Amino acid sequence: MAPTITVDRMVQDGIELTEYLRKHLGKEKIIIVGHSFGSILGTRMAKARPDIFYGCVGTGQVADGSKNPSVTYEALVKKAKATGDQPAIEELSRVGPPPWNSVDGYRVQHKWANAFEGADQFLDATIGLALVAPGNSVQDINDSGDGQLLSGERLWPQVKSIQPADLGLEFSIPFFVFQGEEDFTTSTALARQYLESIKAPRKEFVLIKGGGHFAVFMRSDQFLQELVARVRPLAQAH
Repeated sequence: MAPTITVDRMVQDGIELTEYLRKHLGKEKIIIVGHSFGSILGTRMAKARPDIFYGCVGTGQVADGSKNPSVTYEALVKKAKATGDQPAIEELSRVGPPPWNSVDGYRVQHKWANAFEGADQFLDATIGLALVAPGNSVQDINDSGDGQLLSGERLWPQVKSIQPADLGLEFSIPFFVFQGEEDFTTSTALARQYLESIKAPRKEFVLIKGGGHFAVFMRSDQFLQELVARVRPLAQAH
């Protein structure tokens, strides 16, 4: 199974799922929303089959894999100094800016990205929700964790150096980026630059105030309001 875990395969799976949803919901097209790694799949799907989508929305938008570690590291250091967070300043200074020769640098970056975004509580809460979900068990949670590790091992090498051109620079459908105001995981600044660089019939960058990488979940009310106001009319017009 592991050799079949590729970005190209997942894009094709996503298109097949879209075809099913069109038939199941009785809709000519749907709107695709991709979060984080899913934003890579979403842009690739929109590029491959624009005929089945009203529009594409990226959030926690991946933009430039080669620049992202340095840009997010600099943003974290700036945030740590602005807030006077000495433990963060010390740890970030200890690992130094990327590139890193070990996983310790990535671990520290993710640790403080989650801390400054307030994502730790959200991520911990997802475990509790999974435990009380109907039909779920501890084994299901363990299996999910194992699956994420396997996927990471297979997919990370394929996307860690992804460039804007790999995502797509010309789209024939409207393209939106709804980005957390302070996303220290997938740089807000790089996401904005990516949107500015593409061509699309319509494009719009929307900041989710007070949001980070998980704004779609942690600021879900604001995210939904923006989605309904800016993107839903694309479907209503048809």
